[in-house]
Amino acid sequence: MCCIKKKKTQEEKSREMKTRLIEATLICLQERGYHGTSISEILNRAGVSRGAWRHHYNNKKELVAAAAEHFLKGPIATAREIAPSFKNRDNLLVEVVDYIWENFYQGTYRDIWLEFNVACRTDEELKQRLNPVIKHFFDSLDELWREHFSTVDDVSGTIETLMNLTLYSMRGMAIQSIVLDEPDYYRTLRNQWIKILSPLVMVRKDT
Repeated sequence: MCCIKKKKTQEEKSREMKTRLIEATLICLQERGYHGTSISEILNRAGVSRGAWRHHYNNKKELVAAAAEHFLKGPIATAREIAPSFKNRDNLLVEVVDYIWENFYQGTYRDIWLEFNVACRTDEELKQRLNPVIKHFFDSLDELWREHFSTVDDVSGTIETLMNLTLYSMRGMAIQSIVLDEPDYYRTLRNQWIKILSPLVMVRKDT
């Protein structure tokens, strides 16, 4: 008996179109930058007509904000998924820092993240749209830090402060690596920071 292909609902079609638009936006941002990306290029890459996309987004900034929200959900979902596999590792800090560096502070992810931030420097409206998205991203990260790490005492500061300081330090290295590509040097810097951080941080064994 021949299988009858189920017809897609309007909601499914709408969701698929949004996904195509968002994915095309992220690719364009990585290849051409925020200011070099036009709606026409996004629509051509997504295979969406100029009339159809208006049913989902009003302008480029709204589309970029939606792309940013989609983009930032990825690392949080990945972190929650892989956290159990890192459980009870002897060198957890080293492995976490290296994983973050390789997967989120190099290559495509780094480039797109940088475009969001650079664009917001001169575009106040985009900045206002992205501010709550990025704040939610860091709030979610803070939950993960508290769930899997703690500080050795009150003097060391909060675990959120120490781990976010780690991220900000790596982000500076990531930006510099665009021009100065010296992997061994950045590895030395990361290892030195872990030596400083390790006496201040404990891994929760009950997670």
